[in-house]
Amino acid sequence: MGDRNAAQAMFNAAVTAANDRSKPQHLERAYQLFGSACLTDPTFGLAHFQMGNNNADLKRTEAAIACYRRALFCTNTDEEKVRVLTNMGWFLYATGRIDESLQSLLEATRLDPNAPNAWQNLSVVYGLLDDSSNSIRSAQIAHDLNPQDVNAEIALAFALMFDRQFSKGLKHFEKRFEWRLQQYTHSPYPQWHGEPDGTLFLMSDQGLGDTLSFARFVEAACKRCKYVHASVHPELLRLFQHSFVGIKNLNLIPQPSPFPQADYWSTFMSLPTALGLTDAQLINAEHIACPRFGTDPNWKATDAKLHIGIAWKGNPQSDIDKHRSIPFEQFLELYRVPGIQLYSLQVDDFSKELYDAGATMLVRDLKPYIRDVCDSLGLLNHLDMVICLESALGHIAGLASKETWLPYSFLGRDYRFRPSRRQRHLVSQAPRLSAGKGRGLATGV
Repeated sequence: MGDRNAAQAMFNAAVTAANDRSKPQHLERAYQLFGSACLTDPTFGLAHFQMGNNNADLKRTEAAIACYRRALFCTNTDEEKVRVLTNMGWFLYATGRIDESLQSLLEATRLDPNAPNAWQNLSVVYGLLDDSSNSIRSAQIAHDLNPQDVNAEIALAFALMFDRQFSKGLKHFEKRFEWRLQQYTHSPYPQWHGEPDGTLFLMSDQGLGDTLSFARFVEAACKRCKYVHASVHPELLRLFQHSFVGIKNLNLIPQPSPFPQADYWSTFMSLPTALGLTDAQLINAEHIACPRFGTDPNWKATDAKLHIGIAWKGNPQSDIDKHRSIPFEQFLELYRVPGIQLYSLQVDDFSKELYDAGATMLVRDLKPYIRDVCDSLGLLNHLDMVICLESALGHIAGLASKETWLPYSFLGRDYRFRPSRRQRHLVSQAPRLSAGKGRGLATGV
């Protein structure tokens, strides 16, 4: 055992430094002091726990897990041990060590059945194991223990949606505005809850793909309201102008846009909740009309038998992007199949990766042909299939009724898919590109 008094003094100094924002590099000094507390007394569990939290904040996940393991070897109260097990369980889950994560979180809830964070994390792990009943039960316990905690309600929302209880799940998911989208609550008028005959300002609060998916409920909102101003991604504007041409009380404007005169605000994803739709109505809602957009296929290879569009990178700001994005080079393995030609449908700066990989003669870059979703739909008409990550392209390909393979990101997950234990085995054993396939995301809620 080291010098506990000296270690405690360093720990306290670290806390003071971390809270003193007036000093430049105060967090670097705090990190140094917390580490010194661990070295001064290697049995000081609280110091190792805090270093685990520090490393987690810095995205040093493996070091965080090791610090939590070290903390468990120290003398801890049950309360301290529960905190360590809860955090360690979460980061074990984040790195794919699901069985150990489950055991860690079960031990935390055994030691303290009233620990909401442990139950919340346990809900996510059970969901990954396709145990919907225990996932919902754990999330409900976390929510009941701390009904004001936004994170617990969001966990319950996803547990319900993964169980295909979309109506209940989306209702709880309205907490996302308090969770991460507080800017929407600063609108100059109240949120719409289905009131009739008012003027509605409709916005996108999710990505392009989700906006496209939930656009199927715009017509119902227009029937309920006197007038609707809809602010949409510029890439969707032309498609929506064609798809909603018959709706006379709808004004489409590209985002970002100023607030128009209106009575209420809402978002595309909130429409089913505001309209009070049931699960059956959600699932069976007709998709927006998709006119057939044409394009001159002079970009197509004339000697290929199978023409495949690909995309490998999503928005790096997404929580699940590190799990869903695919190394570009893996797509080159498809050339094991004779007679194919690949076409890049990547429209952002990541399209340069095919040039960096020396693959311009193998993958034809279609980015110069794409200004918006209508252009993408026109190109898709000349392709045989699409293989892409879980991104907007999956929604677009689904809208075009194009056969689409989506390698399933097991850790990232999407509530539109419900993994099975067999899928879990496939993801852990098979190469990434053979992990799963399905129709485009726009074919289902």
